[in-house]
Amino acid sequence: MTLPRDSLPRVCLIGAGTSGLITAKVLKDHDIPFDCFERGSGLGGLWRFQNDNGMSTCYRSLHINTSKRMMELSDFSFLPEIAEYPSHGEILSEFERYADTFDLRQHIAFSTTVEHCQRESEGGWRISITGPGGSEERRYDFLMVANGHHWDPRMADFPGAFDGAQIHAHHYVDTTDPIDLAGKNVVVVGMGNSAMDIACELGHMGQGAQRVYLAQRSGVWIIPKILGSIPQDKFMRHPMVKPGLGEHIKRRLIPKAMGRFFNDKLIQTIIKLTVGHPTRVGLKAPEEPFHMRHPTVSQEIHNRLVHGDVIPKGNIRELRGKEVEFEDGSVEEVDAIIHATGYRINFPFFDKSFVAAEGNSIPLFQRIFDPRFNDLAFVALVQPVCAMMPIAELQANLIADYITGEYHLPEPDEMRRRGQAVDAAMKARYTASQSHTIQIDCPEYSFYLREEWKRGKKRAIRAGNALPVSARAADPSENSTRAAE
Repeated sequence: MTLPRDSLPRVCLIGAGTSGLITAKVLKDHDIPFDCFERGSGLGGLWRFQNDNGMSTCYRSLHINTSKRMMELSDFSFLPEIAEYPSHGEILSEFERYADTFDLRQHIAFSTTVEHCQRESEGGWRISITGPGGSEERRYDFLMVANGHHWDPRMADFPGAFDGAQIHAHHYVDTTDPIDLAGKNVVVVGMGNSAMDIACELGHMGQGAQRVYLAQRSGVWIIPKILGSIPQDKFMRHPMVKPGLGEHIKRRLIPKAMGRFFNDKLIQTIIKLTVGHPTRVGLKAPEEPFHMRHPTVSQEIHNRLVHGDVIPKGNIRELRGKEVEFEDGSVEEVDAIIHATGYRINFPFFDKSFVAAEGNSIPLFQRIFDPRFNDLAFVALVQPVCAMMPIAELQANLIADYITGEYHLPEPDEMRRRGQAVDAAMKARYTASQSHTIQIDCPEYSFYLREEWKRGKKRAIRAGNALPVSARAADPSENSTRAAE
């Protein structure tokens, strides 16, 4: 069903990172009127190196840990010459090309910060923005949030005091920026993907630090990017590809716990055969099976460990001025500590009493909708075991169907109950941590999101495909008001 453009709700979209761009393209495809606001002067979000919005996580040598196949979209393939595991520069160039191919820049207000979002009592939004032209307040019918969740660093807290430099991995650029680490002793805290990359880069003899210590709170399974001759995600179904009959049968007949058990055994066996058990290179033995943590992917860390370029340690017990004591009682003189310890989920444009993620927890329906509001949706507020891009495309298409009346949500009580149940099951599945509060298994998530989508389409038909949100806001160019007036 095609509705006149002026009868559809007007949407405010926050963020022009890759997920925001994908959402903008989907809204445009559905002929939904929208404006996208981006704090930085360019698109790409965290994939724009030294982004002037201050939110990029890119270090100079960053490459993604999923293959390019898993980043491609339903109607946009990467150029053949792009590397199998692209650098941040290649990813940005492809999404610059994506924006140009689908003429998306005209919808984006760059160098524009969304200062505050206030929901009206009867629905709709007052959006306060600051841009090149000053401050304005605009009204919209629907709000879509794609501001990302890898930009507000979370530092580890250790007893004692440290006299050297401490930074979060978010601020790490290279071996000389923002701290010159050449010839220095450095501790990298963490066992995630950023920790592996930074420790490996600093550990190159004669090119980085004098000594690199890797502080581990707990053991993890580290999977190489390439297994033999294939990428490690070769056999994962792309989220935008519909599940086949075999997957339908598997998800209905095989208990989830059984499937995870055998999958863990397979992956852990492959890791042992290709790079050995983690203890082989001095790392802590993992206490949990593979599926209980977000995957750590590194092709290089095992080389650095066997060469002695990176020295594995336990967790930090105490900071002692220029020394660091580790949990095994060893004490090392250290010049700098880099915390690769994750991020806080933050919505600076919402009042804390309105929407917040205490302890990084925010149990949304389908990881998209807050049951309290029929005119608010979050995009890419997940930690996927795959690339984020196709997940954003899938979510954005469902939201677009919702806005245009093609999909209807369940009743709020059912949304709340189901959202909390899925959230509790996810937290029971993963190791308790603020890094594991919005995890999704991509094939599983996309499978059940599609199932809900089908049910919602039937609800919409029964309701006559009525719009869930009325179109009340005028074109912002007609109703914007200067905050100073």
